[in-house]
Amino acid sequence: MSEASKMIQTGSGEAKTARDGRRWTLRPGRPTDGRALAKLFADVRKEGRWLITAPGAISEPSEAFWISELIRANEHLALVAEADGEVVGNVLVSVDRGVATEHIGVLSITIADGWRDVGIGSEMVAGAQRWARERGLRKVTLGVFPDNARAIAVYEKCGFVREGLRRQQFRSGDTYRDEVLMAWFPHEDEDR
Repeated sequence: MSEASKMIQTGSGEAKTARDGRRWTLRPGRPTDGRALAKLFADVRKEGRWLITAPGAISEPSEAFWISELIRANEHLALVAEADGEVVGNVLVSVDRGVATEHIGVLSITIADGWRDVGIGSEMVAGAQRWARERGLRKVTLGVFPDNARAIAVYEKCGFVREGLRRQQFRSGDTYRDEVLMAWFPHEDEDR
């Protein structure tokens, strides 16, 4: 059994050290994390740059409930980065139930301001990749804004390739934003 499987099955976490020396833990999400994750998403939305949904577009209680139920269903991967009892990051891989697409996971990642550029993103993506391999997924996809060079560099370092660009895919006020489509193919990247 791999470390990722042990961590998910036992609910235990993996102790980590960020590049700046701070200690943190990567652990499976719990239904009780719903509120903390909804707050993390709301805080990152307020930055107005990294997430598609606008601040205030989703109520925190509704989002907390949805997140808790998603984790409780145990059909998808939800990992949490935690430092000093506070949620500072999250990675989610959701898998469609459709017969034609059940081989594909969709990755999303959110990291709190102040915890970026210290290696948490790479660790969370690696955890998601271990899970995807164990689950037998053939492809993991994601969308990222083209100006998020830091995230794109992490994804490329982890073996993701660019599959395309959806121009003017999202509107934020009077501005239209493109979306870079990226994917990772576990069966083509067995050495990672």
